[in-house]
Amino acid sequence: MRDVLVSARGQADNLGDSVLRRGLLDALRPLGRLVVNVDGLPDGYVGALGLQAQDLLVRDRREWARRSAAGAWGGAVYGFNAGETYATPGYAGHLLKTAPLVALSRLRGGAGLHVGLGLRAPHPLWGRVLNLGLLPVSVVAWRDADSRAWVGRGSVAPDWGYAFGTQDLTAALTGADRPVLAVSLRGDRPAPGPVWTDTVRALAADRSLDVVVVPQVGRDLPRARDLAADLGGELVAWDGIDHAAAEKVVRDVYRRASFVVSDRLHALVLGHTEGALPVGLAPGSAGKLERSLATVGATGVAFSSQDVDVPAALARVDALDARRPELIDAVRRARDSLDGLRGRLRGAVRGTG
Repeated sequence: MRDVLVSARGQADNLGDSVLRRGLLDALRPLGRLVVNVDGLPDGYVGALGLQAQDLLVRDRREWARRSAAGAWGGAVYGFNAGETYATPGYAGHLLKTAPLVALSRLRGGAGLHVGLGLRAPHPLWGRVLNLGLLPVSVVAWRDADSRAWVGRGSVAPDWGYAFGTQDLTAALTGADRPVLAVSLRGDRPAPGPVWTDTVRALAADRSLDVVVVPQVGRDLPRARDLAADLGGELVAWDGIDHAAAEKVVRDVYRRASFVVSDRLHALVLGHTEGALPVGLAPGSAGKLERSLATVGATGVAFSSQDVDVPAALARVDALDARRPELIDAVRRARDSLDGLRGRLRGAVRGTG
């Protein structure tokens, strides 16, 4: 059985990071024996990756480098990490360093799979270098169209977080029996202004919804406490340690939510996959949210409170609510798209298509 080398490293206290990488690992597992880089990751994160008995964990950086270098001779599959990165010399160098290994591995029946990554912003030089570094890679699929355009190579596919959640969302198409307004906000940005706060407060009051504040990242907890107090809502506290336990609690909230309001992409994704209508109302830029959610057809759901007043923001939410059946059905379409991507991955590896 060939090795499938993949890094699952992410932010140790970010629930979205473990969820999306679980989706990546599940997609790669049918291609061979997973050899997973978890160097520096705590048990609370690793325990939520859905690892199986046959998966091999690598916790030492030098061992990972050795396995990466040797894998090409055995026709290994090189599965690049998913999530978000930057068009920088560091990532460009990583791709250029790995490119010869991928090329050799392909000659021996292996593959390079770069699927589920998005770029934070373009760069006129390093974007071109990324294009060059991806030349030998078998399948390239970005999680948003802008990332593809910035690099000039590959296709577009939904974030791996869409692989999970409630499988049949028929009951969510009307929004009935969902008494919660779920809120999750970044704690590493300035506090939201009055337009953001007043919009959320009015949305809850107008629709008789109970506000529940759910931090997606452990570092967001102080901001979550402040929001719960300001909005008169319930706080579902999380310290960023046990991802699997937190995910169960968070998904239970989202299954009861009519809307999820957040500037965290994966708060919106997790809520969406449980039938909550995603509202990417961001105190700052909403570009990342807009780009990533557009991939699944959830267009127009993300906007900045800096660009609207409260009536305009509420009108935007009303317009989204009128599209609820279409937007909830986008989850099904996203999963169909991920199924197609999994087929492409199998087709790229000799003996698994």
